[in-house]
Amino acid sequence: MPLSSHKTAGKILPLLIVGIVLLIGGAVYFLTKGSAFSNLETLPAEQYLNKPADFLGNDYAIRAQIDSQINWQKGLGRILAVTPEGSSMRLPVFVPESVGGNIHIGQRFEMRVRIEEGGLIYVEALRKY
Repeated sequence: MPLSSHKTAGKILPLLIVGIVLLIGGAVYFLTKGSAFSNLETLPAEQYLNKPADFLGNDYAIRAQIDSQINWQKGLGRILAVTPEGSSMRLPVFVPESVGGNIHIGQRFEMRVRIEEGGLIYVEALRKY
């Protein structure tokens, strides 16, 4: 009897190790999967406002609170004024209809943005925080 229980333990141990490795790997993947935002530099808002053309074509992250809705057009999207975290200045951002769902004044979002022609801050993705 001791011999068969030793064989069973010998089979279970490798399976247990593989299971633990998979759990740890899965946890690391889910904790780092927010890279759509986390790998971006934060938009330097004051510098952007002084010279928006210097930022054309670049991608940034903005963590901001919605201050007001400036305009909305069905089928196109909305222009919002947002206040970046740690700042009192307001930035205009364009949120295409395909990206934004229900957006309310006072909500906080992390945004992946691209500076487009004319210095427009174009939101490519957003999520509440």
